[in-house]
Amino acid sequence: MHKLIGIRLLAFALLSTPAVAFSSTDSTSSWYVQVGAYDHYHDKDEYEGPPLFAGIEYHSENLPVLGFSVFINSFGDFTEYAYVGKAFHPMQHHPAFRILVTGGIAHGYEGTHHDVLPVRWGDSWGIGIVPAVGYKRSRVGVDLAILGESGLLLLVGYEF
Repeated sequence: MHKLIGIRLLAFALLSTPAVAFSSTDSTSSWYVQVGAYDHYHDKDEYEGPPLFAGIEYHSENLPVLGFSVFINSFGDFTEYAYVGKAFHPMQHHPAFRILVTGGIAHGYEGTHHDVLPVRWGDSWGIGIVPAVGYKRSRVGVDLAILGESGLLLLVGYEF
């Protein structure tokens, strides 16, 4: 158990280090905190996890999006996701609209649910890819994350 806590703290520290290092020199950088507001699954009977989600992202013009989230996955397992991503703003006339694609290391899909990750190793480690569509105006944003083939997660965020 102590080894697992140490791995989680190390992952968070490694993810946070680049953000802290660049935050003092980059005036266009920001932190974005998100919480899960609602989830929907194609077949709700198969899923146990309540919509518990919290995440933090570091946004900068000079770096990819860096993020870390913790949540109860759809099978009721505590899960962490450390990731990098890219935000796209495809509509010039509506810059608040965005598409965000993230990819990173997920930990927590255990046992028979381990196969939901496209690339996996060990007991509960794997690669996750999460696309999302969102709208952020001023400091408040709303995103709809696509969770594999069967789920959606509505996120509400605040930038500071």
